[in-house]
Amino acid sequence: MSAGWLRRGFSCLVFLFAIGASRWASAEAARVLFVSDEQTPFSARIRAEIEAMGLQIVSADVLDADGAFGANAAAHVIDSPPPRRVELWLRQETTGRLALDRVLEAEQMEGEPSAADATSAVRVSEQLRAFFQPLRDRESAIELMPPRPPPPPLEPIRAPPSAARAPVSTTTLAEEGRFFQEVAAAIPMQPGSLGSDLLLRARLRFGSTYGLGVKLVLPVVSSTVSSGVNAADVSASLIGAELSALVVTTPFATVRAHAAISLLWLSATGQAQAPYTDRVDRKLAALPSLGSELGFRLTKHWRLCLGGEIGVALPKLEVAFAGQSVATWGRPFALFSAGVGVTWGKP
Repeated sequence: MSAGWLRRGFSCLVFLFAIGASRWASAEAARVLFVSDEQTPFSARIRAEIEAMGLQIVSADVLDADGAFGANAAAHVIDSPPPRRVELWLRQETTGRLALDRVLEAEQMEGEPSAADATSAVRVSEQLRAFFQPLRDRESAIELMPPRPPPPPLEPIRAPPSAARAPVSTTTLAEEGRFFQEVAAAIPMQPGSLGSDLLLRARLRFGSTYGLGVKLVLPVVSSTVSSGVNAADVSASLIGAELSALVVTTPFATVRAHAAISLLWLSATGQAQAPYTDRVDRKLAALPSLGSELGFRLTKHWRLCLGGEIGVALPKLEVAFAGQSVATWGRPFALFSAGVGVTWGKP
């Protein structure tokens, strides 16, 4: 079979798959994400109005504009701070995200709270039905098609109340605190035997993407560089500043990239044979570096962090015995780490 026939067959399969996917998408029932801060007669009446229109309701504790559990629209009932209102959201065809379309405010009624809530809900019912009428018409057309099994139950992702009242509330921003601290074990990749370090990192997030932080690397086990009968224990300490950026975020993990400039303190303790004597040499160098960090969410605040970075020492650092260079340190300098981090503070 020639390559041309293979390409034509593959194109036909892609075309048939696209047609089937479009028909399946058009047959999917309209879904409305219903979010309420608390259960009141006002929120119950709003929910009943949507159910009476025959639309499928998916309940959640927080409005996720990106995922939204596949909903075509969303109704967010806000009871406090007053006035009571209902935020109505629609999915954008171009981005696939929910966008705020309008806000229905309920008049404040005097009298018994339960009766006032019900009366306020009646006032917004007409506007609510007008908003969801296009989705209801679509639902009536879908009823002529064969029924599909209901979607599996979805467990909503909880977020702090402050994030639920934000104009656009996403799971990532709700769970990420403004401050971040990390403690990790690190392994430097350098000439000689394998050593180990302790990595301490702190970061302050500004905006939704960038962060500014500091890091400190302290040697725990030195590496040994040998040449013939001579040897030296070599270790390096680092202190520097980092600028980080959020690259990828999901409900389960985040990926960050960072650039740093550090001060490198190299210490070498010699173990030379006669006629040489033991001595300690220390040198300073600058270390610009680039790296990345993968963070897995363990709980609301705790993260499992895996990271790596690579840099170049300026100027070049050498390990020498009796004036003869036996190894070059920090050309390049690589560091791999694994540890735990915690986020805290208001987003």
